[in-house]
Amino acid sequence: MPALSATRRRLALMLALVLIVAGAVAVAAVGGDDAPATVVKDAHFIDADEPGVLTFENGDCFRDPEKNRAHGEEILNTVECVGADNEVFAFLTLPDGPWDAAAVEREGVAGCERAFGELWGEPGSGPARLDVYPVLPTERSWTGDGDRNVMCVVWSHLGEFTADPISQRAQR
Repeated sequence: MPALSATRRRLALMLALVLIVAGAVAVAAVGGDDAPATVVKDAHFIDADEPGVLTFENGDCFRDPEKNRAHGEEILNTVECVGADNEVFAFLTLPDGPWDAAAVEREGVAGCERAFGELWGEPGSGPARLDVYPVLPTERSWTGDGDRNVMCVVWSHLGEFTADPISQRAQR
């Protein structure tokens, strides 16, 4: 019988080890409670048709749309920058012309990346891991409202801001 007990102990230890490793892999895959959520913020994250977005001005901070809805707010609105997910830092005006989704995206992305680079350097670098995305006109806002504005937004790969990115930049 002692051999059977030793075998059972080894099996129990191996099972425990497998469960620990599987648990660690699962936590790493979903990010754990302390890790920022993985959100793709690109030219398609928010557009001009997102309720409330057209009211923003330079320096306004706001939550991601999903977090805003989780707070019971259907319309994006400004919040304090510390704890926010996004901050408006520039506006660009695209030239008039017929609606061309690819050109609007290309020019909006390039313009916001240029403006970001002048302030913070390479996107995703630095201790705050700041990055940029444009809020673009939609076909509806372009053709119906004459919207030619691109709003440039700074955000952090680390999650919510612990300081106002524009204010920190001004203090340098």
